[in-house]
Amino acid sequence: MRIKLKIVTIIIVSLITVNLKAQDESSHEIGLIYGSASFTTDYGERNHLKSNVAGNVGPGFGAVYYLNFTDYRYRWNQRTSYWAEHFRVRAELSYMSAKLDHFGQWAEDLSTNGGALLRAHHGKTYLLNIGAQLEFHWVDIVDFGSRRIPDLKWSPYVSAGAFVDFYDPSITSDLGNWRDPGILYPKWDPNNFPKATRVTPAITMSATLGIGTRRKLGYYSDLLIESRWQYFFSNYVDGLNNKFAPEDKYNDWLLWIHVGYIYYLN
Repeated sequence: MRIKLKIVTIIIVSLITVNLKAQDESSHEIGLIYGSASFTTDYGERNHLKSNVAGNVGPGFGAVYYLNFTDYRYRWNQRTSYWAEHFRVRAELSYMSAKLDHFGQWAEDLSTNGGALLRAHHGKTYLLNIGAQLEFHWVDIVDFGSRRIPDLKWSPYVSAGAFVDFYDPSITSDLGNWRDPGILYPKWDPNNFPKATRVTPAITMSATLGIGTRRKLGYYSDLLIESRWQYFFSNYVDGLNNKFAPEDKYNDWLLWIHVGYIYYLN
């Protein structure tokens, strides 16, 4: 926990320092984002389409702030550096949630008790993200932001970042109290593996990679379209983690596809 808080402090101090140093030549934006997050967790079968993409999906929304290292709104003709004209920092506060179910051949097996246990087993997780990303734009930020080139309407980019994540998972079963013996599938049964389930709120960190684009809407606003992969440094985001199960190899992760509205402050 102390290490995570130190990392968060370093990120925040770094952003403040960069902002203070660049405030004479910087520009700022704010926005709102909304979309759907597909959770890939210990619920469901690995490499199964519905488990990894189409099944365990929930809504996500958030607020974003951008720091640009150049004042493109009022001094677009004063060229700066390649860094200032192609990179921007994005800070974000976002919230996601999803209902989680088991899919795949083992859950769909109607002839075994294990299949019945998996079908009756449900989960839910809530996630709050706080962090920052660095974006690289192929299109010159000054040219795009100043609106001085009428035909320049799109600004594609890639991003990478780090987040602190507050998560709160829960577990239920249609067969009764999931903590009772024989209610969950054997590898998740807390009576067999006490550490296989954890439904207390906790904090972890995550790394992100994204690809997206901006589309001009007006002189002071853009449309944002983005897809982002987020990998957690914990395997308990969904409340399940059995390190003794050979198939339980990876931490939880998600893919978030969203749109947003960005407004230029200056």
